[in-house]
Amino acid sequence: MDTSYTIQMASKISGVGVHTIRAWEKRYKALEPHRDSSGHRVYTKSDIEKLMLLSELCLLGYTISKVAKLSIEDMKALLTDLGKKPEASTGTEFSLVKEKVQVDFNQSKTILMFALKAFKLDVIHQELGKIKAALSPKEMAMNIFLPLTLEIRELAARGAISEAQEKAALHLLRFHTNHLLYRSFDFTERQSLNVLICGIEQEGDETLSVVAGLLCQHCNFNLSYLGGNVSFEALIETLKSINPELLILNAVSSLKIAGKAAVESYLEKLIARGFGGDVLLIGKIDLDRDKFPVKKFFSVQNAEALDEWLSKKRNSPGRSITDTF
Repeated sequence: MDTSYTIQMASKISGVGVHTIRAWEKRYKALEPHRDSSGHRVYTKSDIEKLMLLSELCLLGYTISKVAKLSIEDMKALLTDLGKKPEASTGTEFSLVKEKVQVDFNQSKTILMFALKAFKLDVIHQELGKIKAALSPKEMAMNIFLPLTLEIRELAARGAISEAQEKAALHLLRFHTNHLLYRSFDFTERQSLNVLICGIEQEGDETLSVVAGLLCQHCNFNLSYLGGNVSFEALIETLKSINPELLILNAVSSLKIAGKAAVESYLEKLIARGFGGDVLLIGKIDLDRDKFPVKKFFSVQNAEALDEWLSKKRNSPGRSITDTF
């Protein structure tokens, strides 16, 4: 008799969220699971393999509408044509526990820095692909993504690499980081805290937004990530739909370019439109506490302070955090 799986098990094995699985079934007919005597969805190994392949294709840029109806064989062939080895396998029983790849982190970091200075993108690509499966989201954020981003920008500022090379290296780094950011990294149930992350409108630097996303993954929060440079109206519509308890706003560039008054005006508009959750602002600012009560608005200046604040939030989910770092 074939092994069957609940939707929760299928989600944990494939790395695809439960809500996403349901959406792919309802909107795109990607799967047609059977129902048990109680009416609950029942998934086969083939169903889970298809979920894993669909996830890989979506991470590579395909829309689910384009690939939902493809067969498993066609999806594997497409991934092979793209030079990607399909992750899914039908050979053995699936395991709910993913084994971590053992890597020498210090050696990998040395290789990455050397390859960056020599501008060996193929080496960087290979090394990042190897280590991202072995690192936690926090380790990826603080020990890889942030220092490599700073090193790339420093090399460009000194003229050691061109502007085009800078962009190419940053895009490659973001590709591997987004693989963790948009995919369920570990397979445990998420905490109940709902978090939305985005950059203030016209925010040009997305670095700390990405760091915030990875740190929220590490804290096991329910995460929605909009990226940088999100229009105010788009943010309001998203807040209406998601209704997060914590909104993390990246304002690093906005504070430098537009100034404190412009950012405070943005926050005042946010209040006027009725958002009632907590707001964590990333950027160096001393908020006017007459306008912005300490129990609702917080600010951090850098990645280390962001990590500290979110760690406190994880450890004290029911209490307000009144520190400003």
